[in-house]
Amino acid sequence: MGKTKELTAAQRDTIFYFHKRGDTFRTIADTVGCSLSAVSKTLKRYAEMGSFESKARSRRPHKIAPTQRKRLRRLVTNSRSTNRRLCTGGVQVLWKKKTQQRVSACTIGRELRAMGLKNCIARKKPLISAVNKVARLAWCLDHESWMKEDWAKVLWSDEATFTQFQQSRCSRVWREPKDEYASSCVAATVKHSPSSMHWGCFSRQGVGPLVPLSGSVTGASHVETLRQFALPTFKSLFPRGDGWFQEDNARPHKAKVAAAFREENGLLTLPWPAQSPDLNPIENLWAEVKKSLQKQKKQPSNLAELEKHVKKVWKEIPKVLIENLVDSMPNQVEAVIAAKGGLTKY
Repeated sequence: MGKTKELTAAQRDTIFYFHKRGDTFRTIADTVGCSLSAVSKTLKRYAEMGSFESKARSRRPHKIAPTQRKRLRRLVTNSRSTNRRLCTGGVQVLWKKKTQQRVSACTIGRELRAMGLKNCIARKKPLISAVNKVARLAWCLDHESWMKEDWAKVLWSDEATFTQFQQSRCSRVWREPKDEYASSCVAATVKHSPSSMHWGCFSRQGVGPLVPLSGSVTGASHVETLRQFALPTFKSLFPRGDGWFQEDNARPHKAKVAAAFREENGLLTLPWPAQSPDLNPIENLWAEVKKSLQKQKKQPSNLAELEKHVKKVWKEIPKVLIENLVDSMPNQVEAVIAAKGGLTKY
C-alpha cells in the first residue's frame, strides 16, 4: 500500500477543535475528510509531542549525491561535446565510465529533469558561420533604432516550394497487431513528390501577389518577376518611393541584371545578412500555408489543385497575423543582438 497523504495544518487544527468539543472520531473523520486512523494518529502525536509538528517522512537517499549533480549537469551540457544528444541510456554509460558509479537510466533521467533539463526534439535551424554571425549582429545594430513604423515601409519577398504530397513528421493510429501494415494504418511517403515553387511578397498592409515559377530561377527570370509583380506592388504601396524592398542573398537575386533592374527602377533594396530566415517574417507566412496543406484531408491530385489551394490560403491569411509579424521586428532584432548574431527562437 502506498503512503497516505499528509494532513494539512488546517485539517489537524480542525481535528483538535472537534476533539475538544467532544465529537466522536467517526464524526471528525467525516467532517475533515480523512480516515479514522488519521484522526487517531494526529491526536496521539499531539499528546506525545504537545504539538502537531510531525517528523519528516524518511526518504530513500539519492543515489547521486547532491555534490555530484552539478558534475552530471556539466557532463551533459558541456558545449565542447555532443553529450546533449545522448539518450538517458547513453548518459548512464558515460556516467559509469567517468565515476565508476552504477545507476539506472531512470535515475539519470530523474536527476536531469530535477535540474530543469528535458530531453526534447532538436529545433531545425540553419547553421550560421562565424563570419555571418558578425554580419547579422552588425545589421541588427544598424537597424536597432528602427520603430514599427519603419518596418511597416518594407515589402518583404521570398520564394518557397510546396509539395503535392505532404510528409507528416509523426502519426499515431489505433490498430490491432494484424493491421500493422494495413493501408489505413501506415503513414505513406512519396520519394519524389511533385512540387511547385512560388514567389510571393507582403507588407504590413497585407499580402501581395503569389506567383508560380516554372523551371529553375535565373537572374533573367527573376527580373521578369520583379518587372511584372514586385515593382507594381512596390509603387502601389509606396507611391512616394519611401519604402524598402527586401529579398535574401539567393544567387538570382544578386545577379547583375537583377541589381541593375532594381537600381534603374528605383526599387530601393534593403541590405540583407546571409543565413537570416529568422529575420524575415515571410517565413511565418510560408509556414502557415504548409501547415494548411498538411491539415488537408484530401491531398491535391495534381499541381493545378496544389496551386489553387496555395493561392487560396495565401489570400486568407488574417490581417492581424501580418500586422503582428511586422510589429515584432524590433523584438527579433533585439533577440539577434542578445544572441550576438547567433540563433534565436524566431
